[in-house]
Amino acid sequence: MIERLWIQPPLAFARLGPSPVPCDSHRYGPSDLTPRGTGRTTVLPDATLDLAEDGTLTERMPERVQFKDEAGWRPVCPYFELHGAWTVGGVAGTGPVTEQVLADCGLSLADVRWEVRVANLKAHHITQQAGDRIEARVDLAGDDHRRRVLEGRSPQAAQQPLVPAGEVLPLGSVQVPAPNPDLPELRLRFTPAAGVVYGPRGHDPLTGYELPQERLFLNPEAAWSGFRLTDTDYRTTPALLFAGAERGWRSLGLVDDVCDGTVAVTLPDGPRATARIVSAPPRFSPDRRPFVSLADGLADRVQRADVHDPAYVEDEEQTALEVRDLFERVLETMGAINVDVQNERAARTNAVIAAGSGLSAQDARSLAFDPPEPLLGLLLGLTERGRRRHRRFVALEVLEDMVREQPDLIGQQVRAPAAVDAPGPVTLDSPRFYTRQMPSAMRGSDAYPMHLTRRQYDLLVRWAEKLREDTEPDS
Repeated sequence: MIERLWIQPPLAFARLGPSPVPCDSHRYGPSDLTPRGTGRTTVLPDATLDLAEDGTLTERMPERVQFKDEAGWRPVCPYFELHGAWTVGGVAGTGPVTEQVLADCGLSLADVRWEVRVANLKAHHITQQAGDRIEARVDLAGDDHRRRVLEGRSPQAAQQPLVPAGEVLPLGSVQVPAPNPDLPELRLRFTPAAGVVYGPRGHDPLTGYELPQERLFLNPEAAWSGFRLTDTDYRTTPALLFAGAERGWRSLGLVDDVCDGTVAVTLPDGPRATARIVSAPPRFSPDRRPFVSLADGLADRVQRADVHDPAYVEDEEQTALEVRDLFERVLETMGAINVDVQNERAARTNAVIAAGSGLSAQDARSLAFDPPEPLLGLLLGLTERGRRRHRRFVALEVLEDMVREQPDLIGQQVRAPAAVDAPGPVTLDSPRFYTRQMPSAMRGSDAYPMHLTRRQYDLLVRWAEKLREDTEPDS
C-alpha cells in the first residue's frame, strides 16, 4: 500500500501570458562575468514536455528559448509530479508514483483525485468584504485528461458579489496528462490566465484605462468598485497599488487575473499531499536574476542561523560560491535598471519624508547620489558608473582584496536590514531615507529602501571577517 504522498515541486510559479503556446523549459547557463568578459547572462533550452488537448504527453529538446510570439508573452505552465512511499509484498519503495505502482497497490488512475483551488483576493484584502473574493475550484480524477478552466466566481450569498451571477473571471486552467511508457509518472499541469484586466459595467474609459467591452462585466455596486482609501488606511503596502481616480484614490474596480492557491492529491482511505501554486506576471527581463529572490527569502526564514556557524563560513569554497552568486545577480540587476531615474525618485522621496518630519528637504535629498557630469558623452552617468563598478565585483579576487584592504567595507557600503517604524522622532539617520548604501535607490516590497535579507547580510559580514582573520598576521 501507499503510506505517504508528496508533490514535486512543493511550490511552483506560473507566469501569465496571452499566447496559446507555453514557454519552453530553460535554465541559466555559464556566463562570462570576468572583468573583460561580455557580462551577458545566458539562457539555455532544457527538456520540455508538450501536452496535447487529448492528454497525450511528449518530450522534446527545443533548439532555442522563445519568450514571446505574435500573440504576446508565452505563459510559463508548471507541472506537478506525484511522489510517494509504498510497501508491496513486504518490499518498500519510494519515488514517482506511476500507473504500475498504483496497480501493485490495488489502485487505478480513477482512484487518484486531484483538487485545485485558487483565488484572487486583492480586492478582498483591501475592502475586507466577502463579496470581493474571487475563487475557483476544479476536482478531477487521474483518468480525466480534459483541460479544465478555473472559473473565478464571487460568493453569491454576499450582498454585492464582485463577479455577478452568470459571469466567470478565468484564473487559468489545469489538465492531467495521460501516463505513457516513456513518461509514466502521474502529473498535473497548471496553465495561468492570459494576463488581462477586467472592470465593472459602465466603466469610464476617460479614466485612462480603456478595456474591451467583453471584459466589463464586474458588479459596479460591489464594495471594490468605488472603494476610497482614507489617510489612515494601511491596507495597501506599498501604497497606491490599484488603479484609482480623483483625489483620495477612489478605486475604479479593476481586477486582474493573477491568483494563488493549492494543488492537492488524495487516494481512497489513504494519504494526502498538497503543493502551492502562484500565478504571477511575466518575467520582463528573463535573463536578469534578482539579487533578493524568493529562495533568499525562504532561506532567511529557515537557514538564517547557518551563516553564524563557524564551520559554515570556514567552508571557503561554498561561501565563496554564495558570495559570487550574489554579486553576479547584483550585476544582472544593474543591467536591467536605470539608476539615474531611480536615484532622482529616491531623492524626491527623501525630501517628502523630511518635509513631513520637520527636517531639511535639501539635506535629505543629498543623502542620495549627486548626478555626475555625463561620462564619455553618456547621459546616464550613474547607470554607467554603477555597471562598471559592479562588473569588477564578480571577479572574486578583486572583491576579496577590497574587503581585506577596507575592514569596514561591508558595514559602510551595504545597507543593513532594519526596522523602519522604530518609535521616536525621525532623523536623517533613519532607515526610512534612501542613502548611497547598496542597494541604493531601490525600493523594497514594503515601500521603504530595499535591503538584502538578514541571512545574506550576515553572510557577507561573516565572510569578510573570515577573510581578514586569514590575512592578518598572528600577534
